Amino acid sequence: MKILTIRKGFQADHSSTSYEFFAIEKPLSRSERGKVASLSSRARPSRRRVSFIYHGEWSDLPGGWEPLMEKYYDVMYSESYDWWTLAMAFDADQKTIKEIERYEFRGTDDLGISVDSKGKRVIITIYCRLSLEFHPNNYSDYDYYEDDEEEDEEEGDEFEEAIESEDSLLNLLAQNHEYLKNGDYRLLYGVWQEYGFESEEEEFEGKVPLEPPKMDKLSQSIKYLLSALEGI
Repeated sequence: MKILTIRKGFQADHSSTSYEFFAIEKPLSRSERGKVASLSSRARPSRRRVSFIYHGEWSDLPGGWEPLMEKYYDVMYSESYDWWTLAMAFDADQKTIKEIERYEFRGTDDLGISVDSKGKRVIITIYCRLSLEFHPNNYSDYDYYEDDEEEDEEEGDEFEEAIESEDSLLNLLAQNHEYLKNGDYRLLYGVWQEYGFESEEEEFEGKVPLEPPKMDKLSQSIKYLLSALEGI
């Protein structure tokens, strides 16, 4: 599906949910790809990436998307009815997880940030709307993460490489993933600034998160993602 004018290569019909997953830290093994593929007969996971599309009200990813982030993937985005879920996951100690949890909140229409952890794995999820003017392909100042050069002897690699395509939003999330992993929470504070208040006149009812340093000097990847958020 093409999500309005935001995502090239898809067609918006407002009756489906799409998922894109990307593994930054390490590629999936043959066995792991098999487990991911078992979730859908149409899924064709490569060593780094997999896509899912489910049509209709009652069809969705079996077991939810969270287990895939716990085990295999580091960034994910999902779109359903123009509502977006952006997720980034990495390993962290309990002190770091507690620091990140300070940015957890839900605002109007459940827009906001959730922080979930299982053992050392923390998943940061941003629930948002993206502006119709947002197009990640207009942004190129971020790192690209590619599959290992090591050849996979498994049959079907040529088909895997053929369906592997560059996704700018995944790359943008990958860059922001690295900032979060390194203790830079400016993205999270920026999301709170956007969705933490129902209106300029109302006070935020939850705990106000700590403002990170250099909020006035955002990196290009953080600034671009925050600029894409559609206000309430």
